[in-house]
Amino acid sequence: MEVRATLLLLFVESGLLVPALEAAEVLGLFQSGGRSQWVLAETYLRALERRGHRITAVTTFPSSQGSTAGNWTEILIPNPINEDDNLNVFDEAATGVLEWAKQYLEFSEKMCHGFLKDENVQSLYKSGKKFDVIILENIFTECLHGYAHGLKAPVIVLTSFGGLDWMAWMVGNPNPYAYVPTAFLTFGTHMNILERLVNTVVGIGHNVLRHILYIPRLDSILQTYLRDPSLPSLSEIERRTSLLLVNYHFTHGSPRPLVPNMVEVGGMHVGKPKQLPQDIQKFLDEATDGAIYFSMGSNVKSAHWPEEKRSAFLKVFSQLKQRVLWKWETDSMPEQPPNVKTGKWLPQSDILAHKNVRAFITHGGLLSNQEALSHGVPLVGIPVYGDQLLNMAQAQRQGYAVTLATSNITEDSLRSALAEVLGVPRYRENARRLSRIFNDRPMKPLDEAVYWTEYVIRHQGAPHLRSAALDLAWYQYFLVDVVAVLVAAAAVLLLAAGIAIRAVLRLFAGKKAAAPQTAKKSKKTHKKD
Repeated sequence: MEVRATLLLLFVESGLLVPALEAAEVLGLFQSGGRSQWVLAETYLRALERRGHRITAVTTFPSSQGSTAGNWTEILIPNPINEDDNLNVFDEAATGVLEWAKQYLEFSEKMCHGFLKDENVQSLYKSGKKFDVIILENIFTECLHGYAHGLKAPVIVLTSFGGLDWMAWMVGNPNPYAYVPTAFLTFGTHMNILERLVNTVVGIGHNVLRHILYIPRLDSILQTYLRDPSLPSLSEIERRTSLLLVNYHFTHGSPRPLVPNMVEVGGMHVGKPKQLPQDIQKFLDEATDGAIYFSMGSNVKSAHWPEEKRSAFLKVFSQLKQRVLWKWETDSMPEQPPNVKTGKWLPQSDILAHKNVRAFITHGGLLSNQEALSHGVPLVGIPVYGDQLLNMAQAQRQGYAVTLATSNITEDSLRSALAEVLGVPRYRENARRLSRIFNDRPMKPLDEAVYWTEYVIRHQGAPHLRSAALDLAWYQYFLVDVVAVLVAAAAVLLLAAGIAIRAVLRLFAGKKAAAPQTAKKSKKTHKKD
């Protein structure tokens, strides 16, 4: 029995039980602003390449495995957001919902212009090359939908985070504001009435502004470059998305309903731990009292910390018995303590898999949180912008993280946070418990992403997965028309009941008035007798 089960597992993992599919032409459009988003996309595209599919990748970051090899063709385009490698995110990060919305629009317009004016992108569009499927990410890059529409192929969207409500609505997926928090707020699933009010107003307000201001401006940019009068609005094109792959998992704290063509593949970039570089392996192996890993991700650079906060980190680290491995983007670190080792780019997931790593100081990006969760490592979170605040709020509610505001980085706050995570066993226990849940799946998330991609190709876009919700007007979807009919019917019934009651009351009033008159006549007759 065990042999049969083992053979079945081997067949599934090797793809022998998946229906045969000829090599497909796959176009990946990833105008990612941050390297971490490209890491996720490349992991996914490379898995498709290993299945024999021919990949054309339009990307802002060069491949980690060479630009052109085998079935892989790469088209490099400029990164309009991070053209300046010294961009200081601490200075640029939005501090409120309205400011974030303004930045979102500015970034998206810049990305749209940057992509469509690129000569290589224009040449590909005019080449007439046929693709079986187009895969894209659409955070700041919704213009890619308009570009893909002209290539006449099914579209799959990969989002590197939990997604926004309008992304779910691209495939007709419900997004109840009552218990699904908006990505850029910090609410949990169990919101009080004020939080539900804010969650609803922010969600609806964002969508209204998106359709009356944001989408029309991107439509105008698309027409400037593509010059196609028959091109529908982006709001219509988005609703033709065949599949939405979401880099999320319910372990993160927000279970939600899913239509068949919205698939959670959170953690698909987390692979089997690889051998670490020799110097890092030695540094961690010799950390007999444990080690702390510190990285602020790909967009937020530790070297940009203000001087007083950097000094606080160094002072606290120098007093620890643990070793600290710090992603630091410059060649040297002033006043670097002997127990601190730096590196410009570090194999994060492989480091977190090391048995001596006791804590991870992170910006709270979802990819980083997933790597930590996969390996059961507790967090000290310092969120800067976007969904990082929600990710860390959820991690703290789940009991495996302590969160610090960037404005509250002091020696005392850092020392306290590290002492809490390192010294209180429940943080590591909760991280390991959630790790078991996160990794307990019927299929590896990368395998699931590949399966559904090939499913869409096999079934020419899989239109049978399309939700009927996409064909309803908003007032039909939210049953406003049904409620109006019920209210009208109730009003008619109440009106009829009121008329009937008045008629009955008048009838009784008439009988009561007649009764005394009859009584008087009877008395007069009796007297005459």
